[in-house]
Amino acid sequence: MAGWGKKCARWAAGLLTVVAFALILAGCEKEPKEREVVVGPWKDTVASYHNIITFRSNGSFGILTLMEKNLAQIDENAEKVKVEGKWQLLSPEEEGDPLLLVMTAESIRGESAWVVDTPVTYLVERLSSNQMKLRSPAGEHVVWDRIRGDQADEDEDGVPLTRIATGPLVVGLTKLRTNEENRYLCIQMELIVDGVDSAPYVEPVRGASGSPTGAFCIHPTVYEALILHLGRLRYKEVRSLKRFAVVLEDMERIVNPYLGGRLKEIDVIKVVVTTDRQDVDAFVAQYTSEAFEAETDDSKKS
Repeated sequence: MAGWGKKCARWAAGLLTVVAFALILAGCEKEPKEREVVVGPWKDTVASYHNIITFRSNGSFGILTLMEKNLAQIDENAEKVKVEGKWQLLSPEEEGDPLLLVMTAESIRGESAWVVDTPVTYLVERLSSNQMKLRSPAGEHVVWDRIRGDQADEDEDGVPLTRIATGPLVVGLTKLRTNEENRYLCIQMELIVDGVDSAPYVEPVRGASGSPTGAFCIHPTVYEALILHLGRLRYKEVRSLKRFAVVLEDMERIVNPYLGGRLKEIDVIKVVVTTDRQDVDAFVAQYTSEAFEAETDDSKKS
């Protein structure tokens, strides 16, 4: 009997080990592969309110609510609502059922419908790299659009910013005298924009296959407005950094209305003033080739 008792003990211990191992495997089950698609910034617009929802890979999320005023500009005087919390994407219990997106607020700044430590579960009816269609706990259909682009740092309120390269801008400076030598102004800039998907006169860059690359470019109308303004400048207005700072302020005033007031700043990458056409050709070739290489790299990835 003693031997039988030992066998039973060993069998029970083995069974417990198997059960424990199975539980560990269940606990370590991989999260849905769609989780990678969810990570990143999304935008939800309801009437004049813009919700910027950012899902981070570490399982946290942030929501920033901004209010829009006339001319598609953010009302800086309106209260900004900010929510931070944890999120989780759960696989369906049965095949064919939708994924579940569970969001739990941990901190709230400003007046919001969110409640701390109260999970909100959305049914994910459709998920793509560009759009997320959900059903709220109240049964309402919700659509969130992906915010894309070459992401710059977030601003102080956590709004994702996008860098838009202008491409090489080259103009001949206005001459005061006929005997004055020809001078050329060459500029490469990046426009830093918030809420790029809502900015007019901005177009997605498409690769060789015709698919969006995730980057953006300015509409030819904006490019022409910049060229027209720069072509009126004289050499004395750009011959020093201090004077060029005034030109930069003027360019910001010209461009901002085209972008619906969403321009944060203009980042000047390089400025060249030269009398040599070879310098101009080299400048254009440098920044045109960079854009081509970026597009080619993207087409290779796809």
